Amino acid sequence: MKLSTELGLAVGLLFNSAVVNAAIAAAAGCNADNCLRALFPTGTPSAVSSALAFCSTYTTTVNTATTGFPTRATNGCGTSPSRYSSACSCKPTPTPSCAPVGPAGNLVKNGGFECGLAPWTAGDVVNTAHKLSSPGAGGSATAYEFDQIGPQDPDSNGNPAFVTQDVTGLTAGAQYNLIYSVRFDFTGPCYEVGFLGSRIGGPQSSQGETFDACDRGQSAVGQYAQSTVPFQATGATTNVRFEFLIGKQGAVVRLDNVAVVPA
Repeated sequence: MKLSTELGLAVGLLFNSAVVNAAIAAAAGCNADNCLRALFPTGTPSAVSSALAFCSTYTTTVNTATTGFPTRATNGCGTSPSRYSSACSCKPTPTPSCAPVGPAGNLVKNGGFECGLAPWTAGDVVNTAHKLSSPGAGGSATAYEFDQIGPQDPDSNGNPAFVTQDVTGLTAGAQYNLIYSVRFDFTGPCYEVGFLGSRIGGPQSSQGETFDACDRGQSAVGQYAQSTVPFQATGATTNVRFEFLIGKQGAVVRLDNVAVVPA
């Protein structure tokens, strides 16, 4: 009997809490007032980010405390929990900034990897992994990172890890440049590392180049270097593909600011 009584009490408390939360949310509504503007000031991304973090926890339970609010918001919201509930119910939906990178006329989408991976497609092989990381090139926040997490698989020479994207909007017969930045991070001599290969036109295409870890010298380790590959378009669409042929365990390769522009 004791167990069933405690269980019933717990269920009742959970139910009542849910009812109270719903009632508070319904009563608070969404008021576009000074409290909302104080909690989510426009033009201040860091303040908006911290306010979203505050709301993500504040609205999960019944709050009656009149302290613990973001300092900058108290002038507009005071200490009334209902006003903060209202402002949080109006919270903006964050959207990623997908500003184009590189020169004007860039045909590559998300060439700076600032908006996740899409529309790029990545493929790993045995003992390799990928992620988005920082630092990016030229002050950008994010780059594509390849990691050689174990010994190189013998089959990777013929079937390497890759990241690729179909690029549209080209003019057949016109001249273009593929531009990208690459960074190698590793310990030891550069000749042990390997290279990043670029292909324009698909995995079997001969258009492209190989960028060896030693191309800019041992002193360039840990620094971004930019490369330009000229090519002639064969149609309105082409495939841009980067292949990672890395022989040194623990090596990291970052790719960033990919662009295809008229020559």
